[in-house]
Amino acid sequence: MSYQTTPAHSHQQGKILNINWSLLATRLRARSRQVFTSARHRAAQTEYIPPTWMTRLRLTWFRIGLIAIVAFVFTQKQIDFTVTVGAPAAATTEDSPAPSADEPSTFSMMPGISSTPTARKKAWSVNDLHTTTVRAYIDRFARVARTEEEKFDIPAPAKMAMAIVESEAGKATEAMNNNNHFPAASAANVYDNAWSSWRAHSQLIQRRFPELAHESVNYQQWIEALGQTGYSRDPLYGQKLIAVIQTFDLADL
Repeated sequence: MSYQTTPAHSHQQGKILNINWSLLATRLRARSRQVFTSARHRAAQTEYIPPTWMTRLRLTWFRIGLIAIVAFVFTQKQIDFTVTVGAPAAATTEDSPAPSADEPSTFSMMPGISSTPTARKKAWSVNDLHTTTVRAYIDRFARVARTEEEKFDIPAPAKMAMAIVESEAGKATEAMNNNNHFPAASAANVYDNAWSSWRAHSQLIQRRFPELAHESVNYQQWIEALGQTGYSRDPLYGQKLIAVIQTFDLADL
């Protein structure tokens, strides 16, 4: 009789654990869908009840959002909140006249934006023209004005006054940069010299308003007729011309 001293291997020793990953992933996806579907169903069946404090204050999420926005605006720096009613009591200057009582009240809630009404543009006055500059301009173009009167029946005093008003006696930007001394009639035009501007203006008057040739008995009559043509959008244009003629003695030009 013989004995085996080497122990026999267990019958389970050679087995290897195999995992079916594909099947596991499929089951996990199925389980996830079930959980998600169940949660969505519960949410649909559950009625949202706001907190008691919101109910008592009659607040909604929309109102809370508006309150938050307003609070944010008012907590910013340089908040300008001004209400103006009627004319202010503070003294004003000629350059910055006080708003009239008919102007509406204004206010601003945005940072850095002033609610002060925009200052009105200072009214035109013949006294604002520099006398020396105007006299020099008249001496320079007096002969040209008389020539234009002879050729186009435009009274020399009216023509000179128009040039002084529109070109600010040659000191306006259009006159200095583009040699355009009559921008009211041809704002976009650029000329080689000032004389070209004077002649082009006379031709334009003759072409667009031929009826003015019959009103050249005197400059007052001609200016009054010019005001009825729509030449200028300024309702005070004719008064400005008369003021310049009288102030600088252009009637005998």
